[in-house]
Amino acid sequence: MKISFLINNIYGIGGTNRTVINLAEALAVRHEVEIVSVFRRLTAPKFEISPRIRVRALVDLRPGAADRAAPGSDEPSEVVPRQEEFYAQYNRFTDRRIIDDLAATDADVVIGTRPSLNLFVAAYTRDSALRVAQEHMTHLAIPPAVRAEMARVYPRLDAVTTVTEADARSFLANTPVPGLPVVGIPNSVPRPVVPPADGTSKVVVSAGRMHHIKRYDLLIRAFGMIADEFPDWQLRIYGDGGEAAKLRGLVTELGLTGRALLMGGFSPIESEWVKGSIAAVTSSAESFGMTLVEAMRCGLPVVSTDCPVGPREILRDGEDGLLVPTGDASAIASGLRLLMADGDLRRAMGEAALRNSARYDPDVVAARYVELFEDAARRRASADRDYRRPAAPRASGPERWTVPPVSMRAATVDVTTDEAGRLRFAVQGPHEDKHRWQFVLRHGTAGAAALPDMELPTVRTQQDNGGTLYSAELPASALDALGDGRWKVTMRSARSENVHMKAGIRDTRSLIDARARLVAWPTSAPIGWNLPYAQPNGKLMLRTVMRREHVECTSIDLHESGITVTGVLCGEREIRPGARFVVSRRGQHMVNHTVPVEVLSSRAFRVEVPVRYVVDHRLERWEDWDWWLQPYPDQWKKTRVCRVLEDFPDVKSAYPYPPVPLAGVEQSDYVMVHPARPVWVRPYCSVSGGMAMNVVDR
Repeated sequence: MKISFLINNIYGIGGTNRTVINLAEALAVRHEVEIVSVFRRLTAPKFEISPRIRVRALVDLRPGAADRAAPGSDEPSEVVPRQEEFYAQYNRFTDRRIIDDLAATDADVVIGTRPSLNLFVAAYTRDSALRVAQEHMTHLAIPPAVRAEMARVYPRLDAVTTVTEADARSFLANTPVPGLPVVGIPNSVPRPVVPPADGTSKVVVSAGRMHHIKRYDLLIRAFGMIADEFPDWQLRIYGDGGEAAKLRGLVTELGLTGRALLMGGFSPIESEWVKGSIAAVTSSAESFGMTLVEAMRCGLPVVSTDCPVGPREILRDGEDGLLVPTGDASAIASGLRLLMADGDLRRAMGEAALRNSARYDPDVVAARYVELFEDAARRRASADRDYRRPAAPRASGPERWTVPPVSMRAATVDVTTDEAGRLRFAVQGPHEDKHRWQFVLRHGTAGAAALPDMELPTVRTQQDNGGTLYSAELPASALDALGDGRWKVTMRSARSENVHMKAGIRDTRSLIDARARLVAWPTSAPIGWNLPYAQPNGKLMLRTVMRREHVECTSIDLHESGITVTGVLCGEREIRPGARFVVSRRGQHMVNHTVPVEVLSSRAFRVEVPVRYVVDHRLERWEDWDWWLQPYPDQWKKTRVCRVLEDFPDVKSAYPYPPVPLAGVEQSDYVMVHPARPVWVRPYCSVSGGMAMNVVDR
């Protein structure tokens, strides 16, 4: 049968988009599937969509598109109620485009995906197609005026689906439509391609948009309550949104800088879930709870608030996770404490989460939708002799889930690091033909002399789906040639120039343990580090580090009187008694100032940063001072203090140290302005990984 999804904007990012794509790709194995996006604001969708699925848009709103000023676009919609969340996006012009498309559709099933679109599907889809409304919102979150319009129009539908059984009951109780089946079918989450978490890491992970409904403030406060009990644990929160600045301030207020990290957006997210051994969801409401299922599919037990309505249908309390009261930071802390303190319990619950979450596999969920369609078709056929039931599904092939990309530019590269420092690359590409594609690393460090390309021996394996699997390995020894820099991961063939590849999965969990080992047992050998990451445009890069001597910052403690730093030295030299910590002012007024360090061992040190000196000797209102270590007191050979040995690229954003306020003195070299302003000293990690501090008079 042909199945058509009608969605607001498939080109953007959102939970509805992700779940619609998951379901569409599962159905496309045995059916013809299209996704019709009302709006198109970008050239390509943010999420990857299988080439099996046709994607088309009704209204093109890209810059310069004629639809932006089409007749009727300045007149209000006659179909979408004013109270509907996306009312402002619709108008007379969009009404006509949607109505015309639904009237002309050749689909056997049309599925709307939000209340506004479901009204169109119910009222205007031609009678030859089954009409199905997907409700992704919690039913009572839909405004009463919109629910009243639903009650008026929905009798023309063949079925309604909600993402939970509880919401199906709520729909039937609050917006009853006689004779209309309302069925709870959960969202689907594919099995991750990364191996599951093993429960041994000391990381709590949470992910989702930075919105007040997610109550990340409670999670941060809960973690703060138990942080001293578990000094080697870390909290990582992934996501973007308007709450980020407020949450960053809360991290600072609670003294959790370096312990609670705001990691920003990350996709695909499964490689970050598996870095944790506990997942946390602290929302005040979840219509479903995609993040719970995503974490469970990665083998993590979940500590979740028992908020309406999804979590209690997903988690089996005490078996694969813990449900705690909504809005209670102490209860969240208790749930986290229970799992953080018991490795055996974490692993047992993680294994249960992996087993139990299989019920959300797209295969399983798609089968329930097909059953829904078949039941609806039987009812329609019994009531309408002229109705023709859809054709039987086609048989599925051996490669059920994948079809090769149309070109190498459309493919994504997955990369995995291991404990030995190796990187393994893999990409599902198009048919090999005569191209003979090969992985090539191309130097991409701005402002540096370009180094020669590095070609990687590439294995080509023909796939049953007609495509080719390309794989390559980069040994740790290659860092000798790559050195310190940034490298583009490209593919090149005899018939093509280098194609800078899109980043897929970056499984870098092994780097967490690698850092811990280096910090605990600094080595005399040269330091090598190889971090794959995605640029903002989605392209895959490598950040390579190869240094004969390296100083890694291990902690920064901010207090009223200054800044305390600890670090370790790797390389041939050791830290001798009398070793010095050096601060160097950048710019034309460069000056060095040294203070003695406390030698903790031959490779570890602690130092009080001379903040009073830099405040009293500043020459400008904004200055940057770099940090160095001079291991031998009698040799002026210093090494930059850095923080680069991490499993993620943006260290500067993850560790936003707050400023320390200090007062200047009248004898300062600086020409004072009266009344005197406070002076702020803030440590930070530069883009290149070097540690420094701002000294600002404001």
